[in-house]
Amino acid sequence: MKKATVLLVLVLLISTLGLFAGAQAETKAPSNELTLYYSHAADWTDPIIKEFQDRTGIKVNLVGAGTGELVSRIRAEKDNPLSDVLWGGGSDSYQVIIDLLEPYEHAHMDMALPVTRDPGNRWHGTTIDPMVIIYNPKLVAAEDAPKGWADLLNPKFKGRIAHADPARSGSAFMALIIQLLSMGGDNEVGWTYMKNFVTNLEGKVLGSSSGTFKGVSDGEYAVGITYEEAALKYERAGANLKVVYPIEGSSKVPSPIAIVKGAKNLENAQKFVDFILSKDVQALMGDLNRRTVRSDIELPSIMIPNDKLGDIPYDTVWVGENKDRIMNQWKNLIVGR
Repeated sequence: MKKATVLLVLVLLISTLGLFAGAQAETKAPSNELTLYYSHAADWTDPIIKEFQDRTGIKVNLVGAGTGELVSRIRAEKDNPLSDVLWGGGSDSYQVIIDLLEPYEHAHMDMALPVTRDPGNRWHGTTIDPMVIIYNPKLVAAEDAPKGWADLLNPKFKGRIAHADPARSGSAFMALIIQLLSMGGDNEVGWTYMKNFVTNLEGKVLGSSSGTFKGVSDGEYAVGITYEEAALKYERAGANLKVVYPIEGSSKVPSPIAIVKGAKNLENAQKFVDFILSKDVQALMGDLNRRTVRSDIELPSIMIPNDKLGDIPYDTVWVGENKDRIMNQWKNLIVGR
């Protein structure tokens, strides 16, 4: 009888210890870190990330690489996510892994322009990145400078247009879509424009987007197409470069941030998204030559207002579904088919 009693006491003790351990597991201290996959330049993002760490005490583990590489990693890690947040690149890249992103309504939804986010709230724009035309004022007089996409067909610019290869540059592909939609659409009219544009390029495309603004400012090319942030940065630095916002319009293309589905540090990831879209951080974007997504922040005078960018839709779902076909048509134009 004594043995049975001892065994019963041991069973009860083990059970109690198990329940206590389980309770401890349930009440364990919250995570104090998050892992950020980012493709933005470190020179402007790292100070912002440091400020987040200082304010919250949350350690941010940084993994920097190209957007394409980070997207591939998220896809490969889908069964065991190693990242919590993806930040950088264009909305096209987020759309291809849309099912691997966690819906989240951040703390500043009322202030952010609806056009800059995924309808399902799986990614949110942190800046707006329109495409612009640039020219070298030493080579082109202001009165002769292109005013819009149509002017890039002018014979005086033949062979003098700096443009990156859309197959190698995300911003150049974005420009291709915007030009196509601005100049008639994805139809015979739009593609006739693109054919004439390629003729004026004389088949020459650059290997990277950085070659565009460098080529124009160095006088290697008279005009070019690039993204606003780079153009304004060079212009403000005193380079031989002027920025033109196309009269036909550009597009409110967002550069997003997203929480990875299954994030191990979900609460901290949400705090980081809230921080990036806060008024404090978004107010800094203009000084960084970037365009805020918030409606309650005044843009620098060097930028035209958001409502003057035009209303050309940049439908990421449509772009993703048609990207291969559009690129094949572009490649055929380049090789003269």
